[in-house]
Amino acid sequence: MKWMSKRFTFVVIPDANQSVQRYSVPGLIIVLIPALIILLAICAALFITLFSGKASTLKDVKHQLSLSESGYEEQLKEREDLIAALEADVTALSAQAKHVESRMSEITELELQLKEIAGIQESEVRISSGVTIEEGGQGGEELPLPVQANDSLAAETLQELSAMSSQMDELKPSLEATKEALLKHQRILDITPTIWPADSRKITSTFGVRRDPFTRRAAVHSGLDLGGDRGDPIYAAADGVVTLSERTYPYGNNIIINHGRSIETRYLHLNKRLVEVGATVKKGDLIGELGNTGRSTGPHLHYEVIVGGEHVDPMPYLKEDREEK
Repeated sequence: MKWMSKRFTFVVIPDANQSVQRYSVPGLIIVLIPALIILLAICAALFITLFSGKASTLKDVKHQLSLSESGYEEQLKEREDLIAALEADVTALSAQAKHVESRMSEITELELQLKEIAGIQESEVRISSGVTIEEGGQGGEELPLPVQANDSLAAETLQELSAMSSQMDELKPSLEATKEALLKHQRILDITPTIWPADSRKITSTFGVRRDPFTRRAAVHSGLDLGGDRGDPIYAAADGVVTLSERTYPYGNNIIINHGRSIETRYLHLNKRLVEVGATVKKGDLIGELGNTGRSTGPHLHYEVIVGGEHVDPMPYLKEDREEK
């Protein structure tokens, strides 16, 4: 390597008319310059190679970003379509819910009328499963439903509401018919002598053939005798119109009430009559006082039920007590 410490002279002859120029450089420079050129060439090659790879990667990334952007736009459009569909479903659900609520109000009102007619008392409403929901601590993780689940749920709810609305539309005429039938049945009950005409349940003589207390001979007893104290209240056994209110022998003070459907009731031996002919009475109304007038051996009510002009046994009709007013 001694030559590297030597100096080398370069002669430059520019022109025949110009002087020769000489340049003296160390030997080390002669080695460094080619080495530097080679190093720069290698660096340039490496840079070009790396840049080409990065450019390819960048191109791929741009392509992926383009695809992702397209996918996001498509998903966004799908979400917007779903949201629009949900908004439409919510609007339809709201309208359907109002319709169902209106129908439910009508049916609830009809139900209350039916309960009133039937005499059903309101009771505490409980959940059908037997589980009651009360105030207290609550908790648990909230898990949101997917949009598709919400959409499906809205569609199912709308379908169920439509089905409920149709069922209620079908149910209302049936309930109306039931109401009319109940009103008719209630009216029949009101004009049927089903309550005891006195507070007393002491039967002193039944309907049918018996020994007459005066003649001691067999005779037909046309009614039911209820013992009691003079002045005890006597009640109308059913709704009706008073067609007779008088005092005659052997009936004493007596009242006849026409209940319609060819049914009459008669109340004999009263101490006092409290209604007159033409009066309209309701089942359980006070019409007189128990007494001992006419052909009677002691204070009692002789009660008769007359159907189609014939006396029948009152006992099968006596099914309930008078309601307190």
